[in-house]
Amino acid sequence: MERLPRATLIGATIASGATALLGLAWMLGLSPNVYADPATALLARLAGQDAATTVHVVAALAGVAGGIAALAGVLGARGRVWAAALQLVVFGVVLQGGGPLSTMGYLVAMAMPLAVVVLLVQVVRRYRVARWTVGVPGLALLVVGAFLARDALAGIVRMLGAGLYENRAGLLLSLLVLAAGTLWAAAGVQALAGTPVMERTTDWVVRHRKAITIVAATGPLPYALVRLTWLTPWPQLGFDMDLSTRIWGLTLSSGAWLGVFLTLGLIRPWGEVFPAGCRASQAAAYPSRRPPCPAG
Repeated sequence: MERLPRATLIGATIASGATALLGLAWMLGLSPNVYADPATALLARLAGQDAATTVHVVAALAGVAGGIAALAGVLGARGRVWAAALQLVVFGVVLQGGGPLSTMGYLVAMAMPLAVVVLLVQVVRRYRVARWTVGVPGLALLVVGAFLARDALAGIVRMLGAGLYENRAGLLLSLLVLAAGTLWAAAGVQALAGTPVMERTTDWVVRHRKAITIVAATGPLPYALVRLTWLTPWPQLGFDMDLSTRIWGLTLSSGAWLGVFLTLGLIRPWGEVFPAGCRASQAAAYPSRRPPCPAG
């Protein structure tokens, strides 16, 4: 087995093991069971906490067994695909709720201030024209804004800290499900690599890559626009907003806009070089058209 598929399987097996241990802790009463809230998962809503917990543990242990068997060479490519499909169906559909999506959205939003600072610093370092029109003014605006809104920002930090602590069990589950699902999906794709089905699928995606990417990029737009209304006197999905809440709405919106632009970067030349800037070797990759970013 090649190094990358093996590393993916090791990660998937470890993630499944951690997911199984969490479920066993719920069964033994060692920690609060998040499936007590029916909104946590589809199966919890339909069949109750005990059924959801049992399926959780059994599926996770099956993931551990499948990972070990695959690493030992007992499970072939087809077996790895079926093992991955089982994990995705159980943790991606049967035991799925809004938790993982909300968790990723909030984590991205929390990271956005740092991401914006890093991007502006890269603009200052790499782009001489944009340095004084975008980079320096943007950094100055952030510093002044952070000083003027320091009390509101402190309120956001306190709110997020309390929320993360209060929902720590659900947060842990969301992160484990995301990790296990991502790794098992990668393991399944790697097992299919080189097969006629994968080649046909790849050819179809490549032919329609622009349309697929544009559709994917529009996905976060409604959310991004709704959150931006929190900066206006007519906020949607909210009411009685103080400055802290309005700033948090802007942060949530910025995370969605980041997803839009990064997705579009998959089909645009600048997506291959930003934010690192142009290099001679990168510009040489576009000999028949305008370089992805201007010289200097």
